[in-house]
Order: sequence, then C-alpha cells, then structure tokens
Amino acid sequence: MKIKNSFAELERRFAEIKDLQAGLSILGWDQEVVMPPGGAEARANTLAALTTVVHERTTARPLARLVNQLHGEREELKPRQRRALELARRTIKKATSIPAALAAEIARAESRGLEAWREARAKSDFSLFASTLEHMVTLKREVARLNRTKRSAPLYDALLDDYEPGATVEQVDELLGELSTLTTELVRHVARSKQRIDTSPLTQSYPADEQREFAREVVVAMGIDLSRGRLDLSTHPFCGGVGPGDVRMTGRYDPKDLRPGLFGAVHEAGHGLYEQGLDPARARSPLGGAVSMAVHESQSRLWENQVARSRPFWEHWLPVLAKRFPDVAKFSLDEFWRAVNAMRPTLIRVEADELTYNLHIALRYEIERDLIDGTLHVRDLPARWNEGMEQKLGIRPADDATGVLQDIHWAMGAFGYFPTYSLGNLYAAQLMEAAREALPELDAQVARGELLPLREWLFAEIHRHDQLYDAPKLIKRVTGKAPSVEPFRRYITAKVESVFGTVTVGGA
Repeated sequence: MKIKNSFAELERRFAEIKDLQAGLSILGWDQEVVMPPGGAEARANTLAALTTVVHERTTARPLARLVNQLHGEREELKPRQRRALELARRTIKKATSIPAALAAEIARAESRGLEAWREARAKSDFSLFASTLEHMVTLKREVARLNRTKRSAPLYDALLDDYEPGATVEQVDELLGELSTLTTELVRHVARSKQRIDTSPLTQSYPADEQREFAREVVVAMGIDLSRGRLDLSTHPFCGGVGPGDVRMTGRYDPKDLRPGLFGAVHEAGHGLYEQGLDPARARSPLGGAVSMAVHESQSRLWENQVARSRPFWEHWLPVLAKRFPDVAKFSLDEFWRAVNAMRPTLIRVEADELTYNLHIALRYEIERDLIDGTLHVRDLPARWNEGMEQKLGIRPADDATGVLQDIHWAMGAFGYFPTYSLGNLYAAQLMEAAREALPELDAQVARGELLPLREWLFAEIHRHDQLYDAPKLIKRVTGKAPSVEPFRRYITAKVESVFGTVTVGGA
C-alpha cells in the first residue's frame, strides 16, 4: 500500500506540473496567432514567471525524495510504472541541472526572440534579429554545458537529446551524410531526365479562404476532430495545444499557389492526429505525450508525402478540388499528380519536395551544431546559409527572408529539433511499409477518400502508446525491424522513377 500511495503522489505532482506547462503552451499559441505586437514584453515576463513556477515544482526536494524512494523500490512496480518513473527521473534531472534564473531568462529570450524574428523576417533584415539570436545561442550553449553527460561529448548532444532522447551528433552526422549522398545522386538523375514537370496546375488562382475550406475538408477526412482542435493562421505553420482534448494547428496560404497551404495543413494535421490519439487518461502523468519529435514528425511527413502526394489520394480529391476551383477541371489526374510531385531545388524548406527536403535539414543541422560548439558566429550566419544553399541545392537566396530568416526554430530556442525531420522521414517510410502489409486495400481505400483506416492503424500502433516505449523500440515493435534508411531509400527511389523514369545512379 505504501508504494501504491507513493506512486499516486508522484502522478499527482506531475499532473500539477503538466497543468502549468499547458498554460505555457496556450500562451505561446496565443502569441503566435492572436496577440497584438504591443503585448510582447508583458508576455515575455508572464512566460518567465510561469516557467519559474514550473521549474520550482519540478526541482522541489520532496519530489526528488519521492522519486529516489520509488527508484529504490522499482522492482515492486509494474512495468508501466517503472517506465513512468524512468521518465520522471529524466525530467527532474534535466530541470535540476538548470538554475531557476536561467530557465526564466530562456523563457523571456524565446518570447522576445519570436517578436524580433517576425519583424526581421517581414523586413528581410537579419541585423534586426542578430543580437537577439546571439543571446539565445549563449543561453542554449550554457544549457548544453550543464546537461552534457560526458565532458568529451559534443555540446549539441545535450540539446538533441531534448527532442530525440538518446540521439547523438555522431549518429546524426552519419545519417544525414547517407541521406545527402542518396539525395544528391537522385537530384542528378532528375536533372538528367528529359521529363519536364508542368507545375501550372498548382499555380492557378486559389483564393485563400477557399483554400482554407478545402484544407479543412481534407484534414477532417483524415480524422481530425475539430471539437477538440482548431485551424488558424500564423507566420510559420505549427501544431500546439495541451493534449488530446485541445490541439491547435496553424498554417499560411498563398492565393497563387496551392502547395504551401494544403500540404502545410496536411502536415500539421498529421501532428494533430498524433496528439488527439494520445491517451487522455495519461495526459497528465509522466507517461503522457509523444515518444519523441522524430516519431511526431514521422506522422506529419507520412500524411503530407506518402499519402497526400500519392496518385490514389488525388483520384478522390482532384474532383473535389475542381468543384471549388473550376479551372482545375482542365487538368488530368496524371498532370496534377506530376505537378504535385515536381522535384527541383527550392529556397523554402516547408515548401520543398520530398526529395530535396533532407538537404535543407542537413544545412540547418550543420549550422546550429557549429553555432553551439562555437565554430560559427551569429554574425556570419547569412553568408554561411547562402553558401550552404548554393553548395547543397545549387541555388542562392536573394534576401534574408527567403534565406536565413525563413524558419522559426532558432527564434524560439529550438536548437536540436531540425534533425528530427529527417529521422521522421525515415520512420515514416518504414511505418508506411508496415501499414501496407497490414492494410492490403490501403491504396484503394485512399482512392475512395477513405482515410480513416490508415488513421486507425496509426492510432493503434503509434498514438495510443504515449511514451511507453522509446522511439527505436516503438519502430521495431510496429515494423519488426530496427530503424533503417533502407525503407526510405526504396520509397524515394521508386517515387523518382515513377515521375522521371528509371534511376541509373552514376550514369552520364
């Protein structure tokens, strides 16, 4: 009975912490979506104050004593309780390593950073953001130093671990190197191909309001429950909220191009489905929440690319789109599908095709890794960015807005996040292979507009488990194999061949 009561007390204390974190999440969403610019400084102070409270609760000595006591008696706990205890210890250890004053200052810097980034992006002037980013890098470098498990380990390992527990620079260097080599070879094949893809089907007149209604129709068909979610506008698309009952998705729409709005909405809805599929009973416990950001990104990338860029998807949705936008009716299914799958280097990551996307991630990863280890200075960022884009993708940004200022992540202090997108691509391909084995009629179902069978499979295999398993164990549990590059290699090579013809790597 004693250990039962102790574990109940652990869950009670974590429920309070998660309730406070939910307040931080909603305040962050509000700042991005509806807060007037004049509220920025007050919001920064509010977030800092609430962050301090969360830090105090998480590092409180009674909680630490309780966790240590349970750890000593862990053999008496059930397997799920032991996993919850493991996650609680991890959370407390990370929080305890950071002084309260530093945690509060980071909260202020993140809030102020968003406003400075937004202004700099609007004016395409990196100098307006540079000093704010310099401060953020200094803070994050200190966090990494305090959380580093080995003095010989790269500082970046500690930040990467916040988003993908257990991942290291050594692993990511190898992974992104392999993906970059594969991508570069396939990009060369595309360049040699005689196929020229007409993207005009996607660049008709697409009024933003009508686009939003079409995107809403698609994400509802995917299974998004709008009684537990919202679709709003923001400068940079994201998915937030406070758990299964309150999921906040945002996007942006270009009236002259269908792609940013639609595929962004599907991407964020993939995140939203994961959040809505988590177990509400565990939402306030140490077990509640997503396994890792790479698993989260696997859900969004799976829906965005493997589903919404597929021919079966457009067999159903092209006629639906044509009802809203009659000019679309003049394009055949093949013409529209090819337009959706055009592959060529572009400047904007969130609008990049699925082939070149990993090159964008490799660039961002290399830059933020070097910023954290001190081999790159903030003042040199625009030049490094432009040179990297030219080297990896063969194109050079004309201004800061389409270059170094296009992503929100560094403004909000999310150093360590970018590699999870590429990991998510790998997981998505591996999961989709398993889904096709489990659902032999999947393509036919998608072609009929029936997206719920896939959503239910993902719910059963991924979403409902919360954090019971770490990412590698979860992927192996679902697919029967350890995470690997090979499913993605098969998928992306087949996609390139279907659009541009048989791939002969290294040919003339």
